[in-house]
Amino acid sequence: MRKAFFLSALAIHLENVLLNFSFVNAIFSLRFIAISLCFCIASNVFAQNQPSRPVRCVTGSVMEKYFQKYPRDKVAFDQSQQAFQQKYEAFRRAKKDNPAQQRLNAIVTIPVVVHIVMDDPSLVTDEQVQSQLDVLNADYAGENADSVKIPAAFKSLFGKGNIRFCLAQRSPSNEPSSGITRKTSSTISIPGDSDPVKYTTMGGVDAWDVNRYLNIWVCKMGDNDLGYSFMPGLPGLSASDVGLVTAYHAFGTIGSAAAPFNKGRTATHEIGHFFNLSHTWGSNECQASCADSDFVDDTPNQNTCTYGTPSYPLTDACTGTAPGIMFMNFMDYTDDAAMCLFTAGQADRMETALSTFSDRMQLMSSNGCVPPVLYNNDVKALAVVSPSNAGIRCAANIIPRLTIRNVGASPLTSIRLNVAIDGGEPVVTNLNLNLPSLQETTLPGNAIAATAGYHSVKIYTTLPNGAADQQPFNDTATMVFSVVGNANEPLVHGFESTVFPPQGWGIANNSDVIEYNPVRATNAARSGTASVKFDNYNYQLFGKSTMLVTPQLAIPLTADSVKIAFWRAAAQYSSINSDTLEILFSSDCGQTFTSVYKKGGADLKTRPDFTTAEYIPTADEWVADTADITAFVKGRYDNIIVQFRNINGYGNNVYIDDINIYTRSLSQHLKEKGYLIAPNPTTGLLTIQHYPASSSLRGVAVYSSTGQLIWKAQYTASTALNYIPINLSHMASGIYIVQLLYTDKTITQKVLKMN
Repeated sequence: MRKAFFLSALAIHLENVLLNFSFVNAIFSLRFIAISLCFCIASNVFAQNQPSRPVRCVTGSVMEKYFQKYPRDKVAFDQSQQAFQQKYEAFRRAKKDNPAQQRLNAIVTIPVVVHIVMDDPSLVTDEQVQSQLDVLNADYAGENADSVKIPAAFKSLFGKGNIRFCLAQRSPSNEPSSGITRKTSSTISIPGDSDPVKYTTMGGVDAWDVNRYLNIWVCKMGDNDLGYSFMPGLPGLSASDVGLVTAYHAFGTIGSAAAPFNKGRTATHEIGHFFNLSHTWGSNECQASCADSDFVDDTPNQNTCTYGTPSYPLTDACTGTAPGIMFMNFMDYTDDAAMCLFTAGQADRMETALSTFSDRMQLMSSNGCVPPVLYNNDVKALAVVSPSNAGIRCAANIIPRLTIRNVGASPLTSIRLNVAIDGGEPVVTNLNLNLPSLQETTLPGNAIAATAGYHSVKIYTTLPNGAADQQPFNDTATMVFSVVGNANEPLVHGFESTVFPPQGWGIANNSDVIEYNPVRATNAARSGTASVKFDNYNYQLFGKSTMLVTPQLAIPLTADSVKIAFWRAAAQYSSINSDTLEILFSSDCGQTFTSVYKKGGADLKTRPDFTTAEYIPTADEWVADTADITAFVKGRYDNIIVQFRNINGYGNNVYIDDINIYTRSLSQHLKEKGYLIAPNPTTGLLTIQHYPASSSLRGVAVYSSTGQLIWKAQYTASTALNYIPINLSHMASGIYIVQLLYTDKTITQKVLKMN
């Protein structure tokens, strides 16, 4: 589906509803512009107004950029925050009447996975990671030793919450885990959605299941940023972006952690945002204002952010009398050593968020903190390596290959590999190996003959160590693959048959989504009732390719030209979304390909306007196109496979239809003489051909046998002609003289006209 931030008409209605909110609610809406927040490197010496060095928070820029890109997300986000605030305030009122009431009935432990992405990830040790977890558990329980520094006036407000944290004890695939991943990479965080440290394809690490784990990325950050986290309630935010990012020198209490941010409070602060806390002074970026609020009833009104290690009491324009502002709150900007508390209202707010927001509440039921049970004999099938949906092959034997993981407690010494194609009887291979527990390997099977067609393959293991697998549900992996057949040129296809891919053709793609393969579309056609669709609209697979491949074509070595003609239709989603259509050929059964045609973006589209709805071409939006591969193929290859490759630019659909791959062979006379006037005799239509095309031809004249001029044409030096039609059907039978005038010669030939 198209990204979630393109919301339904309901979101538009919500935007109109928001216009009717009270002034107080309007202020509330403004507060949530600050959705992802950070600590900033500041002076060690407290300054009431501005720090002595630049403040580098990502809040304003990240959120401004996010809501500019996805304005309707802002509408839905404000609505969800408004609903949350009402629940939170109702709970706080009820709690005052019944002090024993708790938002969470028991301690909730959140599984945490820490992804360390650095040039040298070993700089952040396991001990440093554990020191951060220790800080989080102490701070969120109200058991931090430095809570003794809380001023007497604020003691009664000290919050002791029910949220705890553990390093994940199992991976998303339910294998034992340390809760720590490390990747050697020079990737630096770019705060905001699609932060590269959160994506393997950009040099980072993909998030673990965000419904089961709190993901923390530890890395280098630019511009002195220390961290950020998106707050809950963003319907269009990719799950891959959920979690928090912290700088490696502001993480934990030992190792690479550096003063004044070496007490682990950056993560404490950012997880506060993750659970819907705002800064104590409100939404603005450290600008003086008493009108803003953090919407927590027991934090004093605060004018702006606080830096360094101020002395108590500290007053400002909003709270002018002692005890003043709560600069020691974890949600201010003071140095780590100056922070020491959440209030009870903040603890309630975080617990309300955890049990209210759909993108947070599933963390409460995660089993990530529970170590998995290992069985002695348990083999997990990870992926079919061969045959692959990404490759196209000619009919031949294939060597099936399956990657497995020994998730059993015992070393794996023997296994049986079973391979079944299209539901047939499995081909069995018995293998001996020595695979330790929790290690992977790829198993080869016996060769299997693969006929032309579109196939499914099931590969599964049995009898690990000669015994029954104790967890058979994870023993099987499946794949689809194509084997192309053989055909002669011309190859003409309009995809009218309901069988797709057509007999002898192949389809494939290089993503992990089999459904991304080309499909037969019956709602669009240049002729007939069907065409081939490459779906770039519903599949967000930027840079991935999907392919339609012809059978292996027999090409005469004597052919003088080889051409690929087809019709295409395409639309652009926007100016920055550029899909690409490429045509390639292979002379070695798909092992290697040579590109012969490539168009993308504005050059590819056939609808002039940008199209944000799913594209279906109209009858007048089909364009004929030709790829001349003569220079690549002529006289060199007698068999080729042609591939139509669509490269996803997250744009819109691309269609092709009426493919015609053909050759042309010229007469020996034309090749020897350089020209041909044919047919002779003729019944009316006469053609003049040149090989190669002639740029020295200046004129053609046709005379009757009595010398009367009956047809002529003149040409310029810029015209290279190799095909000139002349219609003599209206002339009487007899002999005619055709004269070709060149810059350096004149050629005359008699032609017999017959009725």
